[in-house]
Amino acid sequence: KGFDAMQRLQGEAMDIEQDMKNILGTIKQLHKNMEQEAEPEGGKVADKYGRQLDKYEKMYKKRKAELKKVFAKLDKLEQF
Repeated sequence: KGFDAMQRLQGEAMDIEQDMKNILGTIKQLHKNMEQEAEPEGGKVADKYGRQLDKYEKMYKKRKAELKKVFAKLDKLEQF
């Protein structure tokens, strides 16, 4: 039973880590696009990219917190 729970949590951790990598890739791409397209002094395009970056950064922080919880559960299981 404990082994199955550990396997499930490890799979969940891997999924979250993959999501985090994807989100980071999106953030990097948004930064590149913003450099190319956005107005240096700010404006509608820069604001649009700013909103998108905020959204993905929040998603990243949320997933990171979830990963921390999964690792905490794994640590508890490994103590037994």
